[in-house]
Formats: sequence, C-alpha cells, structure tokens
Amino acid sequence: MQIDHAFLSHALNAVDAKGRVSVPSSFRATVDLRIRTYGIAGDEVRASELMIGVHSDGDRLRAYDAIGARQLIEEITEGVADLPARERREALTRAKRSEISTLMPVSYDSAGRMVLPPLLRDLAGIGDTALFLGVDTYFEIWNPLKAREALSDDPMLVRMIDFYLGQRS
Repeated sequence: MQIDHAFLSHALNAVDAKGRVSVPSSFRATVDLRIRTYGIAGDEVRASELMIGVHSDGDRLRAYDAIGARQLIEEITEGVADLPARERREALTRAKRSEISTLMPVSYDSAGRMVLPPLLRDLAGIGDTALFLGVDTYFEIWNPLKAREALSDDPMLVRMIDFYLGQRS
C-alpha cells in the first residue's frame, strides 16, 4: 500500500515526571489525514492511538499510527515472500517478533498529550525532553542528546538539535 501523507517535521517537547508529553500537532494532523484517507472500519476508533516501540537500534522509539502499523506488517510479509514456505514462516515469525512485538498502544487526548510508558522511556533513555523526528511512514522519539550523538554525521540535524536545546536552556 502506497501512502502519500508522510510524517514530516520535528519538535522538542518537555516530558514531565509522569512521562506525559505532547505529540507535535503536525504529527497529529498527519494521523488524522491518514486515517480519514486510508482507514478501514475500526481505524477511526484508533485515530488518537499510536503504536510505539523501541527501534531495532535500541537508541530511540518509533511510533506508528494504525495505517503505518498496517504498512509495517505488509512490508515485513513482502520482505520474505520469495522464500520457500518453511523458511518464509520462520523468517516472518522472527521479523514480526522483532518489529511488532515491541510495539505498545499509547493513546493521546484531544490536546495531543500522551503518557510514554516507563519501560519505553527507560529503554530509549528519554528524560525530561523528547525529540520528535518525522521519518515518512512513522516518527521517531529520541532523547535529544542521544540523537545528537547518533546523527552526528548530519550537520543540519545537529544544528537543529542544538537550536532546540539552546532554546531550553
């Protein structure tokens, strides 16, 4: 399934002691547009829910809306389609376990506030700020200092992160 409405943009938002953080308004608008455009029965119920899990690199979170989660499953399935049946089943199970089983449903309210589960915050090292980066079919949630280090080969992203961090001090 080709989706034309990508998660674009970025933001640095405060995380309170209970793990509450606001999903950037541009990302909420994209979720709403994608659900209205590509949703199937039942997706509209999940229009204010994200599936959030640890990225395979272990240094950030990735967040999918209902459409993105469906795309991810399709991509995983297509990725093993050429294998013989037995190998395909095993590879599909491994891939889904790796990519899907870390996802947790997280709802946000009408103002965009959500509570990042403590496990996810801990695994990604997210403290009192969260950096949101749009990555097409999903968006990432980073500890901004980890993002600065991991993305150090991209000077523009480093400058952007430094700007946001400078605004916070």
